[in-house]
Amino acid sequence: MDQFNSAWKYTFSNWKYFIMLALPVIAIESLTAYLIIPLAEISQPEDFIEFFENNSLVISMVGLIGVILQISFLGGIWVSYLSIDKGKEITPINALQAGLAKFFPLFGAYILIAIVSFFGYILLILPGIYITARFSLFAAQIMYENKGVFESISSSWEMTDEYGSKLFGFTLVFVVLMISSSLILSSILPAGIVQTSILAINEYLFVIPLGYIYFTLYKSLKER
Repeated sequence: MDQFNSAWKYTFSNWKYFIMLALPVIAIESLTAYLIIPLAEISQPEDFIEFFENNSLVISMVGLIGVILQISFLGGIWVSYLSIDKGKEITPINALQAGLAKFFPLFGAYILIAIVSFFGYILLILPGIYITARFSLFAAQIMYENKGVFESISSSWEMTDEYGSKLFGFTLVFVVLMISSSLILSSILPAGIVQTSILAINEYLFVIPLGYIYFTLYKSLKER
């Protein structure tokens, strides 16, 4: 419970910084979600085909930019955790640039973990959450220790060996809170750019403190 409270306190203490850090990825996620809103009202196969024929270029470009920003944010947030922890100044732009510089190893590891986790989520969801939690330190291995794709994944699994159940618990709580709040917001907000933007903000409201819990575990293990 102390870690849970500390994570929220940390997030809100640095809320201005994290808003600026997450703003580009929130914006692109909101735009992506907005572009595909019409799909919810399409039921005929020919209408699906027509939609993608008319919008495939725009959706592809926005999706590509989204991937780049997502991975940059993934690396950038770990750089931010460490810089803030050590009292060093770093701008959100510099943090994102640091993440972008490690794009390929971060992207490669992220895709492999996503594939493995996908099969876990198929098995009643909980195994997927456990796998996600065990691999949660892979970005730290890449950003802090300059490890490659496979080494970062294996190192994360090894480091979290004794903390699997605890990490699973924290991750499960945050996932449940995020999904529940998103469902509530979706039910009360009209479909549109405002809804997609608020849902994206809500997502990172939980991602940032959960990531900080992962960071504190990494830090404590390295200080042993």
